[in-house]
Amino acid sequence: MSKNQDIDRPAFNRDIAAAIGRHYEAVRKNRPVGYTLMSSNPLIEVAYAAGIQPAFPENYACVCAARHMSTAYCNQAEALKYSRDICSYCRNNIGYTVEAGEDPPAGGIGSPDLLLMTSSACTHYFKWWDTLKEIHKKPLIFVNTPRVMERAATPDYYMNYAKGEIEAAIRDIEAVLDVTISREALSRAVGYSDQLVEYWQKILALQTRVPAPLNLSDLGNALFALIVLAGTEEGVTLMAQIHDETARRAAEGRGVLTREGERHRLLWMNIPFWYNLKLFGTFEKRGCVFPMSDYCQYIWGTTRMDPGRPVESLARKALEGELNTSVDAHIEQLLRDIKAYQISFVGGRP
Repeated sequence: MSKNQDIDRPAFNRDIAAAIGRHYEAVRKNRPVGYTLMSSNPLIEVAYAAGIQPAFPENYACVCAARHMSTAYCNQAEALKYSRDICSYCRNNIGYTVEAGEDPPAGGIGSPDLLLMTSSACTHYFKWWDTLKEIHKKPLIFVNTPRVMERAATPDYYMNYAKGEIEAAIRDIEAVLDVTISREALSRAVGYSDQLVEYWQKILALQTRVPAPLNLSDLGNALFALIVLAGTEEGVTLMAQIHDETARRAAEGRGVLTREGERHRLLWMNIPFWYNLKLFGTFEKRGCVFPMSDYCQYIWGTTRMDPGRPVESLARKALEGELNTSVDAHIEQLLRDIKAYQISFVGGRP
């Protein structure tokens, strides 16, 4: 394939960039602000239902990386003896907290009024959020969930325990902020999240087409609506737009590359290189796309939700994400998806 072939990038990326800008403006202006995780976190919907503006240190680390500020922030954390072995998301946030600078990316992430955490995430978050509690001197509200090893055989008491944890977190938030989180507001947020998940799963199914309508950089951008705007009407509107454009591209046989130009369909494992997203362009010029990744497929948007049973839906969200389930289950799903998405092996497609 000629390295000069045009790349057909979806237009919705511009709308996502605008939504990111609005989000960081809201983080700076709205109160109260709750720092929270991007994992399969049930407290995102609870935050929106409570009138809390969620802020995501992980997402802000991605923004900093894309704008090449992460090195400076990580260096500041390392100067305080935070090891380079610690997740760079964490070091970025600690460094930013110590010294944001005069012109932080996207205007900065501000400071929290409370901290919201769940155990269905990477293990280092326990100490990260504990450190933020010590720095900011703000309340930390925590939802603990048992690790799910066999999803099909999850004991009923796992669900009961997770529901109890979410109900306790809701009471804690109400007490800390002196607010009432109505069932109607929580049901509405859960309903919006279910619509987001429905659109997201349809988008992922469209990615089995040849040529792939989107590349991993496009899917990575779309995760912003799925995660940061979970539980909001804005998120549903944006994800519907992303889905509709992706569906049109699939129906028209349009991909990031042409059908003839798409020579290899590759699998990306783990987090994209936010500091060097041009890498995907390098692959595209050589006829390669990434129609799927474990990062986009298995962590978020895996659980349909029922607004009529909001607490149970949030408990299932926390229990069923990749970061809370077994490696064996991930491998089995990955093997199925390698076939479904026609991932290339040496010598061509399987």
